[in-house]
Amino acid sequence: MVLSTSLIVLVAFCTSFLCVLTFRPLAIGFGLVDRPCSRKQHTGEVPLVGGLAIYAAICFSSFLFVQFDTNYKLYLISTAFMVLIGALDDFYDLDAGLRLVGQFLIASLMVFGAEQYISDLGNLFGTGNINLGLFGPLFTLLAVVASINAFNMTDGVDGLVGSLSLNTFIAIGVLAMLAGVGLSTDLPAMFFGAIFAFLFFNLGQFKNGRYKVFMGDAGSMLIGLTVIWLLAYCTQGKQAFIQPVTVLWLVAIPVMDMVSVMARRIMAGISPLRASRDHLHHVLLYNGLSSTKTTIIIAFAAVSFSISGILLQFYQIPEHLSLSLFVLLFVGYNSLMMTQDKRMNNHPKALKLFSSS
Repeated sequence: MVLSTSLIVLVAFCTSFLCVLTFRPLAIGFGLVDRPCSRKQHTGEVPLVGGLAIYAAICFSSFLFVQFDTNYKLYLISTAFMVLIGALDDFYDLDAGLRLVGQFLIASLMVFGAEQYISDLGNLFGTGNINLGLFGPLFTLLAVVASINAFNMTDGVDGLVGSLSLNTFIAIGVLAMLAGVGLSTDLPAMFFGAIFAFLFFNLGQFKNGRYKVFMGDAGSMLIGLTVIWLLAYCTQGKQAFIQPVTVLWLVAIPVMDMVSVMARRIMAGISPLRASRDHLHHVLLYNGLSSTKTTIIIAFAAVSFSISGILLQFYQIPEHLSLSLFVLLFVGYNSLMMTQDKRMNNHPKALKLFSSS
């Protein structure tokens, strides 16, 4: 099993690496690049091919290592549409409402096509399992869109969305191995290899940064969709090996950041869909941290939360206690972010640095 997983990682890594090298000059020629602006302060035009390379690696590795069933075919089809919408958004900067419509349609393919939806939330309040019944598909549609956008919103600093997604995929793989579920480790292994290769370019580790690329919305939304698809599979039905409440710990940073940002924007009278510089990584940058330190700190926190979730499940801590701890964590996080908002709003440069554009 270890040898098989290692081979999957190696193939996905090599495929993604080669695809970045192949797609990069094509993206420059077609103009699929990220240009600096008031919210994007990188240097020069950077090709947005990371997500395309990752998806190509997943498809190639899947044909080699996965025995296709109807659900997996629908997964590849839905992610193909997701990558397409993401690539169009990278190129044309689609309207937020149009993106949401596309995301809900793709979520419908997962819920009603693959019949992959969340119906059991587990024993969250200590009174027995919460069965969603007819509300399961609707809840899942919202969860899919939330996951897609949660990971998309974290893509603001080099290496951040890649590091956070690696953390989640590794955690799923660890829980799968602890449960002795081999099949569920294949897709996380593919993403581990593909994303790891992308990070070589994104973090400037290849040719001293001369081949730098970004993941783009195609990549971050692909990851968000894959994460929720995997977690829905791993928490529901007879094959379930992850408690639903554990999911919160595995995606703690993207979820807390998204919920906190949207809540704070609504409280400030701003549209929750309006782009602005009020995410966790923006706050850390505002406080003087470099991009590298910001990524390391957030990634370390994400790993710590995932380990906490794994240990809470492994030692069979009651689910309602696990939920209570997570709620306390979020309340503390949101309070800190609200304090930072006040501090930045009172700073003479805050309007320039953190206003929407």
